[in-house]
Amino acid sequence: MKLNQEFDFHTYLLNNTKGYTGKYAEYITLLPDLYDLICKMLDSEDLPIKLRADIYLCIGYLYHPQDIFSEKEHGALGFLDDLMLILTVLRKCAIQDNLGMNYIKKFAEDMSPLLEKLLTTDFKTITNENKVLFDKLLSVTGMQFYYKSY
Repeated sequence: MKLNQEFDFHTYLLNNTKGYTGKYAEYITLLPDLYDLICKMLDSEDLPIKLRADIYLCIGYLYHPQDIFSEKEHGALGFLDDLMLILTVLRKCAIQDNLGMNYIKKFAEDMSPLLEKLLTTDFKTITNENKVLFDKLLSVTGMQFYYKSY
């Protein structure tokens, strides 16, 4: 059965980040691709069950209109908390749960060359520059219980 009105979240992200040139623009404009990446991982039969919950949490957070750093108040920069959560979950998949970067890269297509830097040095830069927001994000999502800084 087809719904009367379908919602394409990729298009929503694309429309709300396209043309953004402010702070962290090079990362925020990657959100549609990062969203597609986690959705592809979720479709994979070999994704460990414990990581599925993290990805579902991430998607739920992305959809929620009143997150802790809202787009309504901050414009496209308001996607910063969403970006940090996606990157945290991807790091957890690659580093903490030993799946490795190759596992994630197989779902990344065009962004594969950027991914390792995005999940290492860029992630550290973004989270260090926004430590209060990042700590609040970990707390609100419950991810502070197993987040490890590498």
